[in-house]
Amino acid sequence: MIKTVAILLDAGFVKVRLKNLLGGKLPEAKDIYSFAQACAAEDEEIFRIYYYDCPPYQQPIYSQKDKRRILFIPSAEIIDREAAIQRKLSLMDLVAYRAGELSYSGWKLKKDVQAKLLDHSQAQATVDFGSLMPDFKQKRVDMKIGLDVAWLSSKGIVKRIILVTGDSDFVPAMKFARREGIQVVLVPMGSKLIKEALRVHADYVRNVPFPPPEQHA
Repeated sequence: MIKTVAILLDAGFVKVRLKNLLGGKLPEAKDIYSFAQACAAEDEEIFRIYYYDCPPYQQPIYSQKDKRRILFIPSAEIIDREAAIQRKLSLMDLVAYRAGELSYSGWKLKKDVQAKLLDHSQAQATVDFGSLMPDFKQKRVDMKIGLDVAWLSSKGIVKRIILVTGDSDFVPAMKFARREGIQVVLVPMGSKLIKEALRVHADYVRNVPFPPPEQHA
């Protein structure tokens, strides 16, 4: 029996994992769309693909001491690229784009600096302003995913919800769906950092090979 499914993509997670699966290549709209389609099994029919992402941050960040001094300027190339991905996906068949908002919340150490600081075999890393990067937080994405899960589940629109994320904040939404009789499929995209709570509250944990084997031929 064919089961109708909704595929929910947490873009912040999906883009990072896809880059890893594509050997360091930045994913394009067609890659994200192909991956979403690959998430559905042969006995599943896609009702809709929901893509949750935030428009690129476009405001300069000024020094708190000297309001005229700019500490960070968003890259025009990144802004154009991300906006193009979101626009292209929103125009594709069965895709619903849900926009969140990026909020600047301070500064954080770059990952390579963190790795050096934690690697005791290396010389002590130097930490200066060049070691930092703006820390942006997603807003409204979690809420919109939760609302869509609740709507899809309470109305019985689909039989399964395929959730592609690594964020355990979605556990309450997963529990609600299951109480409504909807099966929840978790797609961790090969991440080893998935918290146990996500696996506990999923009916299935699905491995989705990507790119598909035929693309390597």
